Amino acid sequence: MQVTAGGNGDARIYFVAGEIGGEAHIRIRADRGVQTHLGAETTRTIRVLSDAGPVASLEFTGPYIEAIRTNRVQFGPAVGESVDFQNGTYSRVVSITARDANGNPVPVNTPIHFRLIDAPLVGYPQEGSGRFEITGNNGNPLEGGFNFNAPNGNFLNRGARVGDRLVLDPDPNGRSFYHAGIRTIAQLPPSQRDTLVIRADAQPFRVGEDQGATVPYVIGRAQAGSIQSLAFTDGTGTASALLTYPFSNVGRTAIIVAHTEDFSVSRVFNPGGAVYLRMLGDDGTVTLTASTAVLPAQTGGMVTLCLRDKNGVPLSGQPIFFSTENSSSGATANILLDGEIITSGYFFAGQSGCVTVDVEVVNQFPGDDGFKITFNSLDSNVVEVDVLGLGAGNLILTSLSCPQSEGETGRASFLYVLPNQQPIPGVLVTLDSSSQFQSYSFEPPSNQGSHAGVTGSAGEIVLNFNGYGNRDGEELTTASGVSASFTCHRDDGGGTNGGGTGSVPGDFSGTSGGVIHHFSVLEDGPVYFYLSHEGSSNFIVRLLNSQGDSLRSLANEIGVVTPPIERVQNLDAGTYMLDVRNADGDWRIHVTDVKQ
Repeated sequence: MQVTAGGNGDARIYFVAGEIGGEAHIRIRADRGVQTHLGAETTRTIRVLSDAGPVASLEFTGPYIEAIRTNRVQFGPAVGESVDFQNGTYSRVVSITARDANGNPVPVNTPIHFRLIDAPLVGYPQEGSGRFEITGNNGNPLEGGFNFNAPNGNFLNRGARVGDRLVLDPDPNGRSFYHAGIRTIAQLPPSQRDTLVIRADAQPFRVGEDQGATVPYVIGRAQAGSIQSLAFTDGTGTASALLTYPFSNVGRTAIIVAHTEDFSVSRVFNPGGAVYLRMLGDDGTVTLTASTAVLPAQTGGMVTLCLRDKNGVPLSGQPIFFSTENSSSGATANILLDGEIITSGYFFAGQSGCVTVDVEVVNQFPGDDGFKITFNSLDSNVVEVDVLGLGAGNLILTSLSCPQSEGETGRASFLYVLPNQQPIPGVLVTLDSSSQFQSYSFEPPSNQGSHAGVTGSAGEIVLNFNGYGNRDGEELTTASGVSASFTCHRDDGGGTNGGGTGSVPGDFSGTSGGVIHHFSVLEDGPVYFYLSHEGSSNFIVRLLNSQGDSLRSLANEIGVVTPPIERVQNLDAGTYMLDVRNADGDWRIHVTDVKQ
């Protein structure tokens, strides 16, 4: 190495000692230009001391390492369950590096203590990883003493307990950083709501310039997780402890503190969130799963969504976004959480990294082709849930009263229901434009005029009409294209009616099922039913009272029914219904009060 002397003949050289102790011999020579014989030379010896001093600083070195799955009890769906979950505990190593005032590693087996607080919290898991409830930025530790004060601290009423930890967490670059550390609360004086006393058998607050009420603080306890409290440094000055959490709480926020035995040096790790972090970089795969890929039409249902990192660690407190695709008919869905509609377009995974939402399908009418609901995480992980399309439904004639004299009003009542008999309300129903009724109206009415009505809450729709005489095949049609017809014949006194209503004796016929016919019994007594069918499938007929209640099964046969089968039933005078539930060929029912 060569240096040039300054104007006063001084030259300075700086040396940095390594970690190896011993003597270093340094030879120094000064020359005057090319006349080397006019120069001077000397030798000096420098002794390097390798003895490490006491701890002067602590630095966390391992808080961001990947979470490690250990002690796993079960992985995958449980018996009878469809949701992938894990139970057990998750552990990770947290490391601290201790150095002396010269930056050297401290002696091997220097004890380092680790502390953890993770409660009480607010906002966990509903709003993410949560935040500490008892906290402030105006703490005032008594330098060299055991009292701590914070204006409006109100510690006891905010939930602080004797035995809780007081963490002082000033800015590492601030003047009061010497206060950083943790203490145990010994007293909460009831008469001094803003004051607490730390344990006197530990170290008092360190002595330094009085900063006033400016020190950030957090009060809490280890409620969900645990950390190995005592560790010892190795040859590099590193001490490591094992942090463990049950799977259902790995996403909660926490603070870790490391300190020397005498509390003279402390370091606070306060990430402002969960101390468990998902894997970073290219391997940081996050999976989003849903408990079902299909929901039933109109009713929707419950969906459980779960977030996991590559190690299977639950990611509680993470947002899950959703969007709903409108169907061709305008149907959509509401997402409900705890009975409340989520309007912001996202919600948070709860404990165990999962959340269950209720999907409420709205405005889905018969004939709808279904739609999709998309859920995704911040990592663009996407799952889709299909809401099934809705069948067309059935429009069923339930009662019919035909005009029997000029000026009389008729009435036809219908129910619009799904195949499972669930009513379909709010659907527009119109009468065929070829109708020859003199006038008609619907109950309930629609806002589109008298030619249309809207099914009620029970799926009911009633057509009132005027028009004396025979009317064949008057047809009503729903907005989704489902239709039903009825026939009115003028009563000529012969006692028969070939349409939807009649009296005993009477004849009813058709070529398919799904129809209801009415008939009247004029006197109490036995009524005989003769039923025939020329189809190949089921022929099912039930006898109903005027309220639609089933009285008995008249036929439940397969294929051709001929000659006609006979059934007899004692009936009181009144109105009854024949419910032809199923038929696939010509059928005929003869009703009489005389045995044939």
